[in-house]
Amino acid sequence: MSTLYYVLDQHRRHSNQLKDITDKGNRFCVKTRDQNNTKIFVNICTTDAIPPPKDITESELLSVIDAEDASDFRVPMSIGEIRTEDCKGQEAKACDVAIHPTFFKKVEQKQSFKNFFLAVVFQGLENKYGIVCEDDKRILVNKKCFGTLQMHRIQQREIAEKMGLAKPKSTMEQLTGDKGEPSKKVMIETISSEEYKTKEPEYRIYKKNQGPNCLIGEFKFPDILSGKELTLDVGEDRILLESKSKGYLLDVFVPYCIRNGKCTSSFNQMTKILTVNMPLIGG
Repeated sequence: MSTLYYVLDQHRRHSNQLKDITDKGNRFCVKTRDQNNTKIFVNICTTDAIPPPKDITESELLSVIDAEDASDFRVPMSIGEIRTEDCKGQEAKACDVAIHPTFFKKVEQKQSFKNFFLAVVFQGLENKYGIVCEDDKRILVNKKCFGTLQMHRIQQREIAEKMGLAKPKSTMEQLTGDKGEPSKKVMIETISSEEYKTKEPEYRIYKKNQGPNCLIGEFKFPDILSGKELTLDVGEDRILLESKSKGYLLDVFVPYCIRNGKCTSSFNQMTKILTVNMPLIGG
């Protein structure tokens, strides 16, 4: 399922175009705990609104790790805000980290890049929020995301500056930094982002005991006027439902195999309920 992002030309700050992004593609979730024994969940997601790092080999990566000056290899990423989520009745913290899809594939396929990337991610969390996590970190097998991914707004001018595409600084600025202090080169480039809070609609998904072999989903949107405000994407085992105008986002997996090419939906403007009929394979 492809990653979706939205370019909002009407949103500008200081003449810099911003991009709204929400990942609906590749992802995985890392679970750990902080120094206070609070559960921490980091959702690794993708967007091509962020550029990929330099394409290097595993041997080149090892050379980067061993080198004192790692300025030739930087990992652009967007670290979202820390939010509180409920985890089986206990308070947990969650954060979304977005990278380019190409680099995500390399992280998934090569253990050396995965180890390096996760070290960089938690270094970034410590630098940005002061969160120090324990060494025991586990990638969840049956859960690709904890909570609801938040939408980021990426400042495109900052991306250009981080990747060296903007107007170069003077020699003095390069040597001393913006505050007149000696500059320190690091392997991580964190692209700042703003987050929009999203909400899940009330819904139920059920399967009738009799009749056609299909799932029925009913989703309530009390402040939606028309079905045109909704975007629905049904996969073989996944339902993605979104309204950008009202801030709804629902991403759920179902334990069935859906004939996604045969699905139908209708929105009742009186009851404000979207009904989705999803025939199942084998029916």
